Amino acid sequence: MGARGALRGLVFSSMLTATASAVAASFGLSPLGLTISGRETSGSVVVTNTGAEEVVIQARPYAWSQSGQESRADTRDLLLNPPIFKLAAGEQQLVRIAPRIAALPDTERAYRVVFSEVPPQSAPGTSGFRITLAMDIPVYIEPVKAAQPAVTWRRQGANLVVQNAGGRHYRLREVQVFDGTKVVHTVPRIVVLSRSWLEIDLREAALPARALRLVGQDDADQQVSIDVPAAQ
Repeated sequence: MGARGALRGLVFSSMLTATASAVAASFGLSPLGLTISGRETSGSVVVTNTGAEEVVIQARPYAWSQSGQESRADTRDLLLNPPIFKLAAGEQQLVRIAPRIAALPDTERAYRVVFSEVPPQSAPGTSGFRITLAMDIPVYIEPVKAAQPAVTWRRQGANLVVQNAGGRHYRLREVQVFDGTKVVHTVPRIVVLSRSWLEIDLREAALPARALRLVGQDDADQQVSIDVPAAQ
């Protein structure tokens, strides 16, 4: 780009900054995750408009799976009521989440429910843009039989692989990866679904030929320490 083109871009950028006003909605969810047992027909989430303006929220369910990497797919397995609603400033809405299908015998089902703002139409003659907010939470359907995670860890090249052969998801929070006494990588949260595996990129922070130690917090808020041998 020549000097004249760069100058035009700078002028346009300055005009955009001066004339466009960004507006963002704000809402909160409670709880931040649901587990629906066989004794329950549904669970519920409270959505609160924490902003100063009216907001329209839409809730959509997705099937959640892992095979090295995470993936999501549209699903009709969950019924959300209401799926779309309007909240005034400070107002709350209870959203019920109910499974449409039966629980599996020994394997937990996993979903994500996404709550997103439906952006309003701009009034004629107004300028600016609106930043829309979206949040999602995990929803688990417990199996008929009681199940526990069964997790193994290994190195694969520069990556860390965790496999869960059990019937329930496994979660570890505030994970630090140690190479000796040095923290070489941090992960806010690791969740491995039942009968699934997950590959974690260490960003070449740790050499495959070295053993690692993981330290984090489990769901009982207890510190967990895991030794992972060097890659073979």
